[in-house]
Amino acid sequence: MKALHVRFQIKGGTFMMSDQELRTLLKTSPKEAHRKIFAQYSNYVYAVVFSKLRCCASQEDIEECVSDAFLEVFRHYHADYEGTLHGFISIAAKRKAIDYYHRLSGKSGFSVSLDDETAPELPSDADIEQDYEQKALRQTLLDRISELGEPDATIIIQKYFYRRKAEEIAKMVSLSPANVRKRSERAIKRLKTMLSKEELS
Repeated sequence: MKALHVRFQIKGGTFMMSDQELRTLLKTSPKEAHRKIFAQYSNYVYAVVFSKLRCCASQEDIEECVSDAFLEVFRHYHADYEGTLHGFISIAAKRKAIDYYHRLSGKSGFSVSLDDETAPELPSDADIEQDYEQKALRQTLLDRISELGEPDATIIIQKYFYRRKAEEIAKMVSLSPANVRKRSERAIKRLKTMLSKEELS
């Protein structure tokens, strides 16, 4: 059921709200809280879904799965939930992606194991390809990309996960292609620094 239309064209930066702030907002303005949650976690959910469905799904299937994952979050996450919002969203995204995987792979004939996920590759000079292919390190990578903030997270996701050109990304984030390239280079350096502090690069 495609009730939420997702296009991932984020304009400008995204202000990161804490779980407590989002819970408080849920009590006073659920619709606004949902908008904030989507803006804050859309790239992360997109990456989770893509990593599981890239072998058997179209772009439209992936976007529909992301939409359904957020619908599950909006229906079931409430202000009194004691766990982290990130954890809740992660579970919802993975479960929905697995549901889609079984449905789509059955239709297409694919039989790739979900336990043998293939992560998108970052450029070789980022020096982290071998590490983040492992499940735990891949999850850390996605978390660190999210911490880059916007529009850098969107640029990295779109460039290295979806192989989009600077000209395409520029339209999504309202920057020039030259600025997209510069921000991409700086973001990769920041990402390497963040991972090196955790001895992952």
